[in-house]
Amino acid sequence: MFTDDANIILVQLLSLLANTCKSNDIPISLKSVRDAVGRKVKLSLRRRVKLEIKGDKTENRVLVEHSLNYLEIQGIACNKPTQLFIEYERGSFSLKLLSTEEVNEVVAHIGNCLLRICPGLHNVIKKLCMEPPDRLISLQTLWENNKPAEPGPCGGFSQMYRCVCDWLGLPYKEEVQWDVDTIYLTQDTRELNLQDFSHLENRDLVAIIAVLEFNQWFTKLSTKDYKLSADVCEQILRVVSRSSRLEELVLDNAGLKTDFAQKLAAALAHNPSSGLTTINLANNPLEDRGISSLGAQFARLRKGLKHLNFSKTSLSPKGVNSLCQSLSANPSIPSSLVHLDLSGNVLRDDMQHFYHFLGQPNSLATLDLSNTDCSLDQVCSALLRGSVEHLSVLNVSKRKGKEVPPSFKHFFSSVMSLSSINVSGTKLPPEAVKALLLGLASNVNLKEVSLDLSCCELRSGGSQILEGCIAEIPNISSLDISDNGLDTDLSTLLVWLAKNRSIRHLSLGKNFNNIKSKNLAPVLDSLVHMIQEEESPLTSLSLADSRLKSDLTIVLNALGSNSSLTRLDISGNAMGDMGAKMLAKALQINSKLRTVIWDRNNTSPQGLQDVAAALEK
Repeated sequence: MFTDDANIILVQLLSLLANTCKSNDIPISLKSVRDAVGRKVKLSLRRRVKLEIKGDKTENRVLVEHSLNYLEIQGIACNKPTQLFIEYERGSFSLKLLSTEEVNEVVAHIGNCLLRICPGLHNVIKKLCMEPPDRLISLQTLWENNKPAEPGPCGGFSQMYRCVCDWLGLPYKEEVQWDVDTIYLTQDTRELNLQDFSHLENRDLVAIIAVLEFNQWFTKLSTKDYKLSADVCEQILRVVSRSSRLEELVLDNAGLKTDFAQKLAAALAHNPSSGLTTINLANNPLEDRGISSLGAQFARLRKGLKHLNFSKTSLSPKGVNSLCQSLSANPSIPSSLVHLDLSGNVLRDDMQHFYHFLGQPNSLATLDLSNTDCSLDQVCSALLRGSVEHLSVLNVSKRKGKEVPPSFKHFFSSVMSLSSINVSGTKLPPEAVKALLLGLASNVNLKEVSLDLSCCELRSGGSQILEGCIAEIPNISSLDISDNGLDTDLSTLLVWLAKNRSIRHLSLGKNFNNIKSKNLAPVLDSLVHMIQEEESPLTSLSLADSRLKSDLTIVLNALGSNSSLTRLDISGNAMGDMGAKMLAKALQINSKLRTVIWDRNNTSPQGLQDVAAALEK
């Protein structure tokens, strides 16, 4: 007996009904069937059948189709004119009907129900085999012409969710339906974010995720900083193994280990129709074994990959080499992969396969190697051998950089489309800074570049290099030189920075910690002169975490006559209520500022009230 699990019920006829319906010409009593299955069950189709039990033995039954869905059906085969074989997750059964037409009607009915429940499915029934083949052709034509009505918000998610809850025996949550039908619909998003439902129980998350096996609307499943339970992980893996619609999987800091990566690889191997092109498993200790398992499947992905983020996944050079060997083996990846993030992994040793991969023609637009301690020289050399036509974001860092990479200047003078350079945390010698800046200055292909030199221990030597180069560089739009021990050198450096006509955003924070009070005035005077200049291009200034305290009021007083700044970050300066009062006065005059960040300034409620009153005026 097939149970409610698949929402298809084989009901043994009541003794009275069995005795009165022995011949095929006596119709099945609807009343008797309702008595058998229950009055509350909505019947959509019923047929007299013979259920095959053992060998050639059969038993008379009535096939009754009912309820919301047919999601558990895995396949249907009709290899004989009057035979119907149905496979479902927990088993299968074989039936004989009175005629070929009745078999076709049952299959057509199942297909129509699936079309209604899961609009947009490419294959109405996952596995369907019919003999002769013309029976299947006529059914396909019928389904193609039987376009369902409007499916509802987000591809009919709520209806599918109700069906999945019924199928899995889980409670239906009306708040899930409301969130999707209202918030998600309003935002017109294709991303299903599990953090929106993190307050629910794990079993509720299982039902929500399960919908993605059938839903054609959502293409992205994401979560961040939320530890996933074992059953939730298993459901995610099931979706990956079955969905052809899912394109992006983001599980950032989700408590995943090596075994999850290995299971994810198996799920991808199980799904040749997978559409997954973005995988972000950052901040999960997957280790080399997990990444290598995934890499083996990446080599087989027909669509390649677009976005790959393995930041802080406990990778070693061995794991990166293995990954890059797999990426190189896939002919689609050089033209598809645009974002590669391996940051936060210790990659000091030999990585020849990685450099070989970078040295091949590619479409990388973003390469993040920050906090990896890899060889800058080999990275730049490899990128020069490959294609740097598409690269727009480069993040690299190295603990020690005593020598200037020979390829440094050549790379930055040759790259075609770089828009962001981040070498934060790299101890760059002055010669390397000079090579980088002169390379940019001579590159006529670059228009607006964001350059992050924060925490590079530039000090006086680096400051002198900046003074000699920065004024004439025409393509740096954003410059971050915070946390570089510049201190009193800033007074001269700011004069030269003020001469630059392209820098619109400037970050100077954490450079005032070792300046004595008597030496601070010239630095702040240079800064005031810079922001008060009538034709200043500067629209954004950050002095975050500089601990200027009451001295910050010198800068705040200058805001009244500033006409260019729209954003100011003065957080972490402990300026107190006096600073808040000066800020309030400046805001009464300045009409250009749109964003002021000033948290961590020891401001009392009175200081907050002063600023609020100024804004009201």
